[in-house]
Amino acid sequence: MNNENNELLLELWARMKSHIQPKERLEVADILVVVFDEFSLVDESLLEEDLDKELLAAAKSHLVVFDEDEDEQEVYDDENGFSY
Repeated sequence: MNNENNELLLELWARMKSHIQPKERLEVADILVVVFDEFSLVDESLLEEDLDKELLAAAKSHLVVFDEDEDEQEVYDDENGFSY
C-alpha cells in the first residue's frame, strides 16, 4: 500500500514542482510530506525512492526516526572525556 502512496506523492510532486519558485520548493515539499505523513500515507520506505534534493530533505526531516538509545550506548572515559 505504501508503494502506491509513494508513487502518488512522487507524481504529485513532479507535476507541481515546475510551478513552484525554486526558493519555495523545499517548504512546499516539506508541507507535502507532512500532510501525507499525518494521514499515514507514507513511511520511511519513501527514502528508498529516487527523490530529488527537496523531497529527500523533507522526507529525512519528517520520516527518519532517531534511536535515543544510540546516544546512551557510547561509553565515556571520565578522566579524558573521550568516547570509545
